[in-house]
Amino acid sequence: MIFHLITKHPVAVNSMDHLYPCGTSRDNSVNYSFNQKLYDLYPDRKLYIMDLGCSGGGMVKSFLDAGHMAVGLEGSDYSLLHQRAEWATIPDNLFTCDITKPFVVHDGNEKPFPFDVITAWEVLEHIEEQDIVGVIENIHAHLKPNGLFIGSTTDMDWVENGVEYHRTKKPFQWWVDLFGEYQFYHSTKIEEHFGGDWVRAVQNNFVFMRLSV
Repeated sequence: MIFHLITKHPVAVNSMDHLYPCGTSRDNSVNYSFNQKLYDLYPDRKLYIMDLGCSGGGMVKSFLDAGHMAVGLEGSDYSLLHQRAEWATIPDNLFTCDITKPFVVHDGNEKPFPFDVITAWEVLEHIEEQDIVGVIENIHAHLKPNGLFIGSTTDMDWVENGVEYHRTKKPFQWWVDLFGEYQFYHSTKIEEHFGGDWVRAVQNNFVFMRLSV
């Protein structure tokens, strides 16, 4: 299967991560224990996974290597231009895109492909508060009913070289309530299944399930 991207905003031009490349220039996180626990939730199934804020694309490649289908979206074009990490090895599965603006990842019919799982590790807090709803709407459009949105967020500061990269620093319940307004259920039971095996071990890791209504 070949995926395609439709967007009028191929780069998040106002993002701090694009203007002052930091995490986007060095991160490439993978946790195979997380991967296996994810596969255990869907025994004997090929999964379709989208990773938002994929940075070097390492997690996307780990899913592909295990026989699943995955794509990654990254707001900055730093890794693309430098052919850093997996952008040199799986170019057909990695795209640059401003995820706060409307986009469509599709398999040829120009309609949002229904992914089983969407992930976003240390991404949400990098989005300006007024743009977060746009991200949620894109997740909702590309996630199957009862599909999982898994990731992390924090309300802590992150300042390097005078740049504050964390733009929306909210307590975790704020995120639970906001996603709940868009028919996402916070699943503590599935969080317990992962037992601390997350891709990025930050303050708040989460699993939200898109309700079928």
